[in-house]
Amino acid sequence: MKKLFFLALPFLFLSCKGVEQYRAGIEELSGSWDTTTAGLSEFSAKLSSELSNYTNAFAAMQPDETTLAGLKSDQKEAIEASRNEVVGALKAYPELQKNIKGFVDTWTEKSQVLTSLKDGLAAGKIEGDVTAQLSELSGFVTTANENLSAWTADHTSIQSTLRNAMGKFSVAMEPLNGMANQ
Repeated sequence: MKKLFFLALPFLFLSCKGVEQYRAGIEELSGSWDTTTAGLSEFSAKLSSELSNYTNAFAAMQPDETTLAGLKSDQKEAIEASRNEVVGALKAYPELQKNIKGFVDTWTEKSQVLTSLKDGLAAGKIEGDVTAQLSELSGFVTTANENLSAWTADHTSIQSTLRNAMGKFSVAMEPLNGMANQ
């Protein structure tokens, strides 16, 4: 029995060493993954909240038809043109959100691979080509961070366009303020 134990000991040592050699890589990837997941979630939530706030503010600014009827045609046209500009600018948010959602869906699928690696590490047995999996997932973290930077730049542009459009709409609505004071 002792001989059998001593014969099995090197195999046990090698199998543990095999999993342990990936520990640092898996743990580092896991930390990066969690940080990037938080960044993606925060950015997505920010976009949703911002779109809701802008949509509500824009809806609150809408004049009723009776009020519009008292305006000159050029004033009505200015309001309509600026309204359309705001509506167009607002449409950029759902487009950006759609791009993010598509990526996040893939991110969620890939997170299952990371979970398998972490579970395998905890169990002492990992299936498949761990090096390739770590490399692929690390590359995906890099892609996510690059996308997040690009989306942030897009967001800044969308936000600027929308603020300008809202400002124009507000200016176009000034004749209504004069009507309210009469």
